[in-house]
Amino acid sequence: MRFHAKNFARSVLTHPKENLIILFNLIVSTMVIFVLIQNYYYLKERHDVVFFEDRVANLYGIHCEADMHAIAESDIYSKTSLYDIGLKIYDEINSSGFKTFSSVYSEIPVPSFDEETRNKMREAHHSIGMIPKYILSEYALDGMGLKISEGRWFNKEEIDHPFDCERVPVVLGSDFKDAFDIGDVLVSNARGLYDEAEVIGFLDSNSILEYYKITEGGFNGAIILGSNADFPRETEDPRFGPPANRERIRTLINGFLYCPDESIDVQKEINRYTSKYGFYQLTVSPIDGTAFSETRSISERNLLLIGVLAVSTTVICMISLGGVLYNRTLDDRRTYCIYMSAGIPLWKINLSLILEMLFWMVISIIPVIALSIYEFQTLMIPLWQIALFEFIVMAVSIAPSLRVNSKCNLDLLIRNQTN
Repeated sequence: MRFHAKNFARSVLTHPKENLIILFNLIVSTMVIFVLIQNYYYLKERHDVVFFEDRVANLYGIHCEADMHAIAESDIYSKTSLYDIGLKIYDEINSSGFKTFSSVYSEIPVPSFDEETRNKMREAHHSIGMIPKYILSEYALDGMGLKISEGRWFNKEEIDHPFDCERVPVVLGSDFKDAFDIGDVLVSNARGLYDEAEVIGFLDSNSILEYYKITEGGFNGAIILGSNADFPRETEDPRFGPPANRERIRTLINGFLYCPDESIDVQKEINRYTSKYGFYQLTVSPIDGTAFSETRSISERNLLLIGVLAVSTTVICMISLGGVLYNRTLDDRRTYCIYMSAGIPLWKINLSLILEMLFWMVISIIPVIALSIYEFQTLMIPLWQIALFEFIVMAVSIAPSLRVNSKCNLDLLIRNQTN
């Protein structure tokens, strides 16, 4: 070990510029490898959470322009001619294969339920806090790709006039399935339930509304009501039309649209409806399905491009690193021959060179660790993977130098001294 330490100190003092180039090449190759592996993990492990096969396809946001939104809302409440036109467009769109729907999220405090209901909530592990509540319109089941595991979904009458029912109908998430049964009654003074609500169905587990940047969306522990159950009975004022119709038009100016056929130009079809009846200009923005598939395709192409660049950069680094090491070793041949004449075996000299390169390799990994911790507060990828790739780079680069060392002998020393 003493010999290795002395040889390392000699190398640092004798070849400072070459050692800086070696360190620079190792740092660059480490950074490139880090970026490649990080992007690979992001695509394969993070994206796969989103891009699974049975997700709902082709979901769009549909809305009118921001400067027209207030006017459209006014027309809905004033029952202008556009009110009737909006209902006609709504019916035509939803009978053509498209599905428009709305989704409104809020929460219900558990203490608002009566004691018997709270006890059942406790069985479903919802004993305290807030329970997610979704107000969904009539076509949300198809639009969101939700499935009923037991019972049924809301019928049109329950969507349009929930307060004409004996009790407000509700659908529960799968978490409640072991605690409640079809026909059970929830007693609560929360908005939308109004004293008594009857369970009519349960959703499949892992049912979620999935689209870009939506934080809420899990229905497993949620209570779902029809779109008009959040409006008190007294809002059914004949001057403004029933809440059900107002909510239908709202799905056109600020809701979601589902199209199962990827080949359809949805914006073109919506433009055809609006121009046909002189309705507000509506814009559709893909937030699922095709848009996600395109995003995945772009991500995979980017990963391929990063991979090509990473391999190219690593090869360049290895050529540069190998060249610097080769020339440095040629300069040190006389020193190595003297070592051998002093009785130090060749394997020990080669081991000293390998240990020196391992030292520079460890130093080159430190910036990557620092960057990862600074950016993500953790090491995003296993350290052994970076070290393995870097060791391969080092092994390939050092091979020519070891070959040069194998030719060092006393005859070479004598010839060098003669010259």
